[in-house]
Amino acid sequence: MTDTRCVWRRTYARVVAAGMTIALASVPLAAESPAPPFVNLKAAVAKAASTERLESTPTARVQTAQQGTAMAPESKSFFKTPLGIAVIAVVGSGTAYAVYSAQHDRIHSTTRQ
Repeated sequence: MTDTRCVWRRTYARVVAAGMTIALASVPLAAESPAPPFVNLKAAVAKAASTERLESTPTARVQTAQQGTAMAPESKSFFKTPLGIAVIAVVGSGTAYAVYSAQHDRIHSTTRQ
């Protein structure tokens, strides 16, 4: 009776492996994309060089500076928020557990001290 189960397990494993191979064989073919169109390098450089450079006006610079100073007092450090405190607690407890488990491992080999 054990021999029959073993034969069916092997057969089932082979069928699953063959099915996965057939299913995954088409993935690289489907992922293949058409070749990109030919780009003339000299024309692209000339087009990039001909564009005008954007310059900011003095009023825009003043408005940007005012927005930056207006937001500064309201902004809080991430680690002072409740979410930041929770992140610190999770990272700290994970680090503590890693150090504890490394020191109190049941397996003591000669290469690990």
